[in-house]
Amino acid sequence: MATSANKHYGRGAVYGSLAYDFNNPELYREEYETAQTPAARPQPKTQTRVRTRAKPVVHTRQSIEPFSVIGIMIAAFLFVTAILAQAQLVGISTESVALQNQLSELKDEQTKLRIAYESAFNMEDIEEYAIKSLGMQRPQADQILYIDTAAPNKAVVIAQSDSDNFVDRVSDFLSGLGAYFR
Repeated sequence: MATSANKHYGRGAVYGSLAYDFNNPELYREEYETAQTPAARPQPKTQTRVRTRAKPVVHTRQSIEPFSVIGIMIAAFLFVTAILAQAQLVGISTESVALQNQLSELKDEQTKLRIAYESAFNMEDIEEYAIKSLGMQRPQADQILYIDTAAPNKAVVIAQSDSDNFVDRVSDFLSGLGAYFR
């Protein structure tokens, strides 16, 4: 085989690879013919027996994992909690709408009452009521008295003593504290 490889060596320039191309056997026909193929051995006949066995019946026992049960319980708890929270939210929003309606009615009533209050304190109406219903009269010139306060107001500021020491402060604090708790 080495001699057949040497026959083709150096024939000319090689472009690409000198690796064998096993997908194209026509290129290497000489080498395939010279190569010795092992003789085919007769294969002994084998007898195959087919035995059929009854498959054992396997009773599979299905069980649920404890963590799966715990997970399902947690998921159910969260689902129920979410539904209850949604129900509370709907109740609160309904109550909020009712309170807003009540607030607008109360504001309207407040406006009406303020108008009635301001109209109740009309000075002309008050004066007329005082004269007619209560029997009041306008004051005469001899009924008016003037008070003369010619004496000025005065206040006395007591100066603090310079001998304000620590013992005096503590005794004042304790006496004030005692008076507080009596």
